[in-house]
Amino acid sequence: MLGGARYMFLTHEDDVADHRKWSERLSCDRILHSGDVDNSTADVETKLQGSGPWNLGRDVQLIHTPGHTEGSVCLFYKPLKILFTGDHLLMTETGLSICERYNKCSVPMQIDSVLKLLEIDFNWIIPGHGRRVEFKDREEKDSILKAFVEENYSQCR
Repeated sequence: MLGGARYMFLTHEDDVADHRKWSERLSCDRILHSGDVDNSTADVETKLQGSGPWNLGRDVQLIHTPGHTEGSVCLFYKPLKILFTGDHLLMTETGLSICERYNKCSVPMQIDSVLKLLEIDFNWIIPGHGRRVEFKDREEKDSILKAFVEENYSQCR
């Protein structure tokens, strides 16, 4: 029998297939930002309000990262320094990407959200799509994110 999950964290509105069935099967509460709640997710138990961050105990922090959608949120698992990014940030063959053609919000908004991630000490990105990314340390992570932000801001202007 499945179980043991307390929460089901939904990073954003367009990747929530069968959330209700899984929540019932696992007997867990769903978490989604209120900016992404629609008819299909109106019964989600926890609707995050505002811009956070929010903590789930000592080990988990939720970071509001609008851009892909208004309510996009990343999950940071502190003990292993892992950032689950959903569709906010991912790795492609050419490097980090925000998949802007699928965004429901502006690219500058999403780039501003990437800037927020410089405050977080993570070594891994686990995206909703694409390959995982490992950084050797915070310095490498910050350098890559800063370069990504600079390149994408210049393309927005």
